[in-house]
Amino acid sequence: MSSPAHEGPGVPVEKKKGLSNLVSRMKTVLRKSDGSKRMSLSSKPATAGPSVVKTGDPVSAPKETVPAEPTTTTDKPQPKKIMRSEIDAERARKLGERFRIPIEPHDWSSKKVDKEAYRIEKPIRMRIHRTCHRCNATFGGNKTCVSCEHVRCTKCPRYPLKKPETKAKEKIVAPVVVPKIDIIEVDSYWNLREEIVLTRPNPRPDGQPLVRKKPMQRVRRTCHECSTQFSANSKICAGCSHVRCADCPRDPAKKKKYPDGYPGDQFSTNVNRPVKYACHQCNKSYPAVPHPESDEAIRIGVENIPRANCSRCGHQRCEDCPRALPMKVEPEVDPELFARVQAKLAELNIDTSAL
Repeated sequence: MSSPAHEGPGVPVEKKKGLSNLVSRMKTVLRKSDGSKRMSLSSKPATAGPSVVKTGDPVSAPKETVPAEPTTTTDKPQPKKIMRSEIDAERARKLGERFRIPIEPHDWSSKKVDKEAYRIEKPIRMRIHRTCHRCNATFGGNKTCVSCEHVRCTKCPRYPLKKPETKAKEKIVAPVVVPKIDIIEVDSYWNLREEIVLTRPNPRPDGQPLVRKKPMQRVRRTCHECSTQFSANSKICAGCSHVRCADCPRDPAKKKKYPDGYPGDQFSTNVNRPVKYACHQCNKSYPAVPHPESDEAIRIGVENIPRANCSRCGHQRCEDCPRALPMKVEPEVDPELFARVQAKLAELNIDTSAL
C-alpha cells in the first residue's frame, strides 16, 4: 500500500484560499497604479498585460494627449536678428549726413567675420516733468505733491510744453500774400529775419565784448550868440534860451547842400543875408533877393526889388508868396557840360528834344 504524499500536520484549506485571494488583490492594485502612470506619461496606449477590471465600472477608452505649444506674449517687443555690418553701415550713413563727409565702406569695415546681433525696436518715449504751481516742487510718480500735498491740476506747468493738436496728415500751408509795390521794404540784412550782432573780444581784461555798429556821423550845433553847444534833440539853447537858427554853425558844415540853412532851423536874424521866397501855388523857390531891411533894399527901394516868375508854373512872385524854409538845394546844371553832352548825342543821331 502506498503512503500519502504529504505527511505531517495538515494545512487548512480555508486559510490557503484566503492568502491567495489577498496576494491576487495586491497584484491587481499594483497593476492598476502602474498602468495609470504609463497612460499619463506617454501618448500611446499602454500595452501591458491584462488587468482585472470590475464589471460594474464603465470602461473608458484612453485619450491621446496633445503636447502643449509654447505660448508667446505679443505685448512685449521681440528681439530681431540683425548683422553687425548693417549696424555699422547705418552709423556711417548718419555720421556722413551730419558732418557732410563721404564715408566709404572700407573706411569703417575692419571686421573680417560678420556676426549676428539682437536688437529690440522700442517706441520713442519722452519724459514729462510737472511742477507744483504752489511750492514749485516736482511731482513724482503720483499726482499728489510731496511737500504741500496739492493734487496736480491744469495750472501746474509742464515741461516740455504740450504741442497744439494738429492732424499729422494735413499739411499746413501758409497763405501766400502778394505785397503791393508801395509797401515793399528794402531788406538790408540779406533776407535775414533777425539782425546778427557781430562782436569781438575786448583787449582790456574783464571788459565787455565790442559790438560792431554802423558808422554814424556825429553832428554838433553851437549857439551863435553864447557859443553853447546844443544838447541832443533840442532846438533851444540851454545858456541863453535862443532858438536854433540858420546862423548857428554846424560841425561838420554842409554849405553846398544847405546854403540857406539846415532843415528845422529858424530864419536868420542877419538882415544882410539875401532871402528866398516860395511860390504859393507850386511851392517852388524863387531866386534870392535882398532882405527888405537891408541897406541895399533901402537904397534901391523895396518897391524896386525885382519880382521873378516861377520856373515851374510861371507865377510871378506876389504878396501871398511866403519865405522859403531852409531845405536842400539841388545843384544847377553846368551849361558848358550840358552843351558838350548835346553835341555827343547829335553825333550819334539821337533825338535830344526830350532833354
